[in-house]
Amino acid sequence: MIVYHGSDAIVKTPDLLHSAKRLDFGVGFYVTTVKEQAER
Repeated sequence: MIVYHGSDAIVKTPDLLHSAKRLDFGVGFYVTTVKEQAER
């Protein structure tokens, strides 16, 4: 499965410990299967 993240960096190992708790969906590493969505 190919997923995209809103960044121009390749993230091989997401670091969940540095995620903000106050984000829309809480702690996590957000990805999408829609490339256009990540590019926005």
